[in-house]
Amino acid sequence: CELPVPGASPFLYFLPVRALLRSCFDSRAASIAAAASSPAGMYAALIHAVAVLPQSRPAVKQFAAPVGRRELVSGAAAAAALLLEKPALAAAPQFFETEGGVKYFDLEVGKCGTFNVACVPQAGDLIKLKYKAYLPSGQMFDSSEGPGRKPIAAKFKKQPILNPGVEEALATMKEGGKRVIQVPPAMAYGEKGIKIETKDGGSEYLVPPNAKLQYELELLSVAAPPP
Repeated sequence: CELPVPGASPFLYFLPVRALLRSCFDSRAASIAAAASSPAGMYAALIHAVAVLPQSRPAVKQFAAPVGRRELVSGAAAAAALLLEKPALAAAPQFFETEGGVKYFDLEVGKCGTFNVACVPQAGDLIKLKYKAYLPSGQMFDSSEGPGRKPIAAKFKKQPILNPGVEEALATMKEGGKRVIQVPPAMAYGEKGIKIETKDGGSEYLVPPNAKLQYELELLSVAAPPP
């Protein structure tokens, strides 16, 4: 089982190398398992398995005495199991959309402690939020981590928190969660955008009109309001 070497054709650079490697290992493991199923093929299976193991694995010592059938079976089975190991693939993120059209996925889902009665924000809860805000071009235009900045501390749905889209995304987050969201213009700054004054007395848009904005949110804490 050989992998094509890029160079003969530029299209080979786009081959799914992980899939090819998996196919190689699967075919080798299948042949070993088939051979080991018969007593006559046990020894050959073991030798073949040792030959194709990656060089990074510890060297196999030579047997000092004749090997019995039981040792051959266990050795061939162990070698086949090593070849059947596959690298764990990261789970693809799940995408969601709120009623207002805010699209999002979670980088990390928060957890609710046993005694934390205020885990998911409710109206009036005190929240602390870290965020980064990006234009459609990918340029960051605002952040709670810049010089002299700090996380937002506010009463949920009682005080404005950036824009309606961010507040809608926060409504289903748990304390400690991290979420990436895309806010449509109608849930952000709409046709007006955000215009700021320049040093020369003119003005420019910090956020252009009708811009879809991206945010990275981290809900640091949620606390019930004092009685």
